[in-house]
Amino acid sequence: MNDSGFGNALVIGSEFVVDGEKLTLTRYIDLGSVLAVTVQGVRKRISVAKILEEMTSKDEDVEAGVSSGFEILSEKDWATAQERAAKLMPLIANERGSKADAQRVAVELEVNVSTVYRWIKAFRESGKVADLAPQRPNGGRGKHRIDKLADAIVAELIDERYLTTQRPSVARLMRDIAMRCRRADVAAPHANTVRRRVAELSERKVTERRYGRKLAEDRFQPRPNRFPGADWPSAVWQIDHTPLDVVLVDDVHRRHIGRPWVTVAIDVYSRCIAGFYLSLDPPSEVSVGMCLVHAMLPKEGWMAALGLPTSWPVCGVPATVHADNGKEFRGGMISRAAEQYRFRVEWRKVKTPNWGGHIERLMGTVNTEVHALPGTTFSNPIARGEYLPHKEAVLTLTELETYLADYICGVYHQRKHAAIARPPIRKYEAGLLGEGDVAGRGLPRPPADPKRLRLDFMPFLDRTVQPYGLRIDGIAYYDPVLEPWIRASEAGSRKARRRFTIRRDPRDISVVHFLDPDTKRYYPIPYRNMEHPPMSMWELREVRAQLRREGRKEVDEAVIFETYDRLAKLVERASDKTVRARKAVQKKRSRVHKSALEEAQIGEALRYQPKKPIDPGWDDEEAKPFDVLKVRM
Repeated sequence: MNDSGFGNALVIGSEFVVDGEKLTLTRYIDLGSVLAVTVQGVRKRISVAKILEEMTSKDEDVEAGVSSGFEILSEKDWATAQERAAKLMPLIANERGSKADAQRVAVELEVNVSTVYRWIKAFRESGKVADLAPQRPNGGRGKHRIDKLADAIVAELIDERYLTTQRPSVARLMRDIAMRCRRADVAAPHANTVRRRVAELSERKVTERRYGRKLAEDRFQPRPNRFPGADWPSAVWQIDHTPLDVVLVDDVHRRHIGRPWVTVAIDVYSRCIAGFYLSLDPPSEVSVGMCLVHAMLPKEGWMAALGLPTSWPVCGVPATVHADNGKEFRGGMISRAAEQYRFRVEWRKVKTPNWGGHIERLMGTVNTEVHALPGTTFSNPIARGEYLPHKEAVLTLTELETYLADYICGVYHQRKHAAIARPPIRKYEAGLLGEGDVAGRGLPRPPADPKRLRLDFMPFLDRTVQPYGLRIDGIAYYDPVLEPWIRASEAGSRKARRRFTIRRDPRDISVVHFLDPDTKRYYPIPYRNMEHPPMSMWELREVRAQLRREGRKEVDEAVIFETYDRLAKLVERASDKTVRARKAVQKKRSRVHKSALEEAQIGEALRYQPKKPIDPGWDDEEAKPFDVLKVRM
C-alpha cells in the first residue's frame, strides 16, 4: 500500500531540473513556490507548478485512456495480485533489501527468487498492482504448483474445517485433506504446503473465525484517543454524505426543487476539506468516485471555472480512505480502484461512532453554515418555526456549489479549528513543508493521468461484441473500433463468446468506454443511433418503470427513446407546476455544468503531464466523429 499518499514528494534536499538547469531544493517559501540553489550556488525562487511539470515530463510516457489493468482480472487473479503486493511491499519500499529477505518472500509465495526480483522491477516501473497478477500465457509461473483439484480441496477445507469455532489442529486438517484427495483420486499436497497455506492466513481472520469477532476486535482494533494513523497530510481521509439543510431552486423558473446531497472528503490530520461532490441524486458509487477524483486532482482550473480567486492546494493520493458501511462505499469499482492507486479503504464498524467523528462534525459545521442561507430548512421543525424554506429559497445548484467552494477555501480553511488549535490550511502547510525542527512530508504529486483517474472511478460491466456493436440495457452502441472483436470467442473455446470490459458514467449513458484488450486503451463508443438524446441511468429507469406501468415488457430501443421523449415533454410542460418535474429538468441542466467543471479540473491537471499528442487509434486522414476520451456527463 501507499504509506504516505505522496509518491515521489518534493522534500528538502530533493534534486530536480528546470529549463535544463540542475537545482537542489533548500526550503519552501509557501505551497506555491520554493527556494532552490544551482550547482554554482546561485539561489533561485522556483514555481512548484513548474517543478511538477518538469518532473512529470521525465516520467515514463502516460497515454490518456490506457487501462490500469485491474478491471479485466478475475476475482481469483486480483486476490493473488493483492497478496503478492502485500508480501512484496517491504522489499519494494526498501531499495537496499537483502537477498535473504527476497528468498524469504520467494518461499512464502512459492516462486523462485528471480521471479520475486522480476515482480519488484515491474512494480517499480509501473506502480500497478495488476501487473502482479498471474500471467496466463507464460505457463502459469507464480501459481501454486500442486494439482488444481488438490489446490481447491486445500482451500475448501481450510475454510470449512480449519476456520471454525471447533478449532481443529493443522494435523487434523492435513488428515482431512489427505482423505478428500484420496476420494478424488489426486495426489495429496505435502504437509509443508498445507502449513504454509495456514501460515499465510490473516491472523485477525483466523482469530475472528475460530474465536469470534469480539475477541478479534479486542485484540486487533485500535482504541486511541485520536484517529489512528492520521500523522501527516493525506494519511487518512474520511468520506461521507449528508443532505444539506437548504432548499434549492431551478435556474429557469427559480422555483424550489428540494434539498441537494453533498459528499465530502476531509483530511483528518489537518481538518482540511480534500474535495466534495454536490448532486440532486441520492448517494451512490458514482458520487463517492467523483468526490475522490475531485479531491485527488489539483483544483486551480476547477476554481477558475467557478470564478473564484481563492486557492485550494489539497491534492494527491491518500494513504487511507475511511468510510461507513454504506453499499456505495463497498462496490467493486471503489475497492479495485483503491488497490490500483495503492490506498486502503477502511469501513467503520457497526456501533462505533467514534470512528466517524471527524467527518460527522464537519458535516454539522457545513450544515450550520447553510442555516444562514435563504431557503434553509434548519436542523429541525422547532428551529425552523414559522420560516417557510420553499418560499424563501433563491439559490441554484451552481450557486450553492460556488458558495460552498468559496466558504471552504476562504473561511473554513482559514479560521482556527478548535480540535487542532490553528487554521486547517496552516496545519496542512506545516505538515507538507515542515515546521521548527519537524521535517515536512513534501508536496504531493498529482495522479499521473487525470483522464484515466476519472475512468477508473466509473462503474464497469462486461459485454460481448455483436455485429450491431454493444447492447447495454436495451440500447445499442457502435463505433468501427469494435469491428475486430465482433463475435470474438474466448481463448480455447469456439462456443463461449468473449466478454469485454465497458466503463459507463451513469450520469450520461450516451457514450460508454470500451477497453480494447490488444491496445489496453479505452475508446469512447457512442449510441449507434447518434440522433438519440443524452440520458442518465436514473432517467432510463424512469422510462422502464413507465413501460412496465403500461404493461409493455418486451420493448426495443425505439420504444425506449420514444417513451423518453414523451416523458421529457410531459416534464417540460409540468415544470412550472410540480417540484419533481422541475427537479428532473434541473438534473439535465446540471449535467452540462458538472461536465464543464470536471473538464476544467482535468485540463488544469494535464498541465503537469508530458506534452505529447494522444494517439486516437485511427489514421489522421480518417474522419473523427468524436473526441477521444471526451466524457460527456
